[in-house]
Amino acid sequence: MKSLYDYRIASELTQDQLAKKAGIRVATISALENGQSQPREKTLLKLSEALEVSIDDLRLAIKGISEPHQTAIEQIRSDWAFLDGLDKDLRTGLAQSLVAEWTHSSTALEGNTISAGDTLFILTEGLTVSGKSLREHQEIYGHAQALSLMSRWVKKKQAIGIESLHQLHREVQTDSVIDIFSPSGSWKVETNGTMVLPSSGKSKWHEYASPKVVPVLMKTWLKLLAESLRDPQVKNPNWTDKAKLDYLANAYTDIHLGFVGVHPYADGNGRLARLLANIPLLRAGMPPLLVSLEQRREYIHLLGDYTLTAGTITPEQGIVKQGKERDHLRDFFRSQWDTTLAHVGEFHQRQIKRDEDE
Repeated sequence: MKSLYDYRIASELTQDQLAKKAGIRVATISALENGQSQPREKTLLKLSEALEVSIDDLRLAIKGISEPHQTAIEQIRSDWAFLDGLDKDLRTGLAQSLVAEWTHSSTALEGNTISAGDTLFILTEGLTVSGKSLREHQEIYGHAQALSLMSRWVKKKQAIGIESLHQLHREVQTDSVIDIFSPSGSWKVETNGTMVLPSSGKSKWHEYASPKVVPVLMKTWLKLLAESLRDPQVKNPNWTDKAKLDYLANAYTDIHLGFVGVHPYADGNGRLARLLANIPLLRAGMPPLLVSLEQRREYIHLLGDYTLTAGTITPEQGIVKQGKERDHLRDFFRSQWDTTLAHVGEFHQRQIKRDEDE
């Protein structure tokens, strides 16, 4: 897959020459070639005309259809503490399988039709899948890139603030079409809602928090996240494994529910919630909690039960409503986590067997 640099060189243009021909700044071209920014639609059109390349081909080139996402997986491989102690091939294989499964399941829950096997193929080989849309490929790459970014925060123990959330949203929200009513990397500007499907089977309309109160509510949510990361009990050696897992499952539940309850962005909230809720787990050196596509219906039902019980979140109430609906989701998330924990355990058992056989 060609890059923007390749297309420029093929046209025998310097960055200066391309900038003048397209009517944009040299600094913009440099940032795009280095993967430091993504273009606006107007910029993409100007470059397409100057280079005589289709917008779709150029968008794929600038988004980085191959190398950047291989680098993303390599980065994650060195960031996750639970991979320590594994040989390089086992470490790589486990990282690839988890990144592919996480990306597949989270995007598929939102309607992406690319299969789990094809997701792994796309992320490891840097190739497209015939018959699948550009948008679906971008969702795959965007999620993988967002996962890499979040993993770097975890490794550096970086404090998470509002701009961090906006940055992560820009990675996940890959649609380059500019829409003032669906902004990328900033809070929603219109009230959003959805038909929720509780376990009763009778769907009902639910409205998320008003755009006017999102900044206040997200400050509360950020405090919730920070508290889950500061709690010294997570790494208390006197705690049993079960107590540690239960504590982290509770943290995942509240961070997830708080975020989707506010629904601070016009789109991408579910994918972001499932990324951000894993920060306490990864910071504690544990594998991520992944919601499988096979359990999508139960996930939607339980989330619907909670959503209708909690109602529209306002600053006057707690950001997470405690109760049986919340606890049922906690138990569901805890059971989902067991699958990942078992998968990681299998790789460490392979390592133990290797060490014994040497």
